[in-house]
Amino acid sequence: MRLLTGGCDNLLKIWRYSEESDVPSWAEAHVLPPLHSDWIRDVAWAPSVGGVGDTLASCSQDKRVIVWVEGVGGQWLPKVIELPCVVWSVSWSITGRILAAAGGDNQVTLWKESATGDWLQVGQLSEDAAPSS
Repeated sequence: MRLLTGGCDNLLKIWRYSEESDVPSWAEAHVLPPLHSDWIRDVAWAPSVGGVGDTLASCSQDKRVIVWVEGVGGQWLPKVIELPCVVWSVSWSITGRILAAAGGDNQVTLWKESATGDWLQVGQLSEDAAPSS
């Protein structure tokens, strides 16, 4: 079992549950590179549907969403998505292919990875208007 956390230290951490000692506990397994410059507001682990490695997302008050992909040897490779406002939450679709990011501008933007590995906006939802694609 693993757990993903982010917080006011601007760090994204992966914890691993261990039952090896007399008292089962959570231990810090990885600290990802410090790419956020402000509080991390939300984290999400993408559902695994037969992909090569794990995929994570983090969002922050620094107006960035970072998608992390586990590469060879357990190294985490980041892709940064810049947004025009603070980002409060991130959530993956059930297939793990589309990422939703909710921002301080009352918008939810939808993102999908292109064939070249870039994250492109594929939709937008607003409180004030009908969904667009």
